[in-house]
Amino acid sequence: MAHSNSVQFHQAPAFSFKPLFAIRDFFSLLITAFSEAKIMEQKSRKTSGNW
Repeated sequence: MAHSNSVQFHQAPAFSFKPLFAIRDFFSLLITAFSEAKIMEQKSRKTSGNW
């Protein structure tokens, strides 16, 4: 009985933290992509100014 309770207790934090890590990774991906897009936009503006 005590063993099943301890297993349940150990599983609960893993399930609660996984979505948080997924959200953090998702936002870091968004921020990275956004910053790269900004850099590409600035580069394209510099090159398009030569036309």
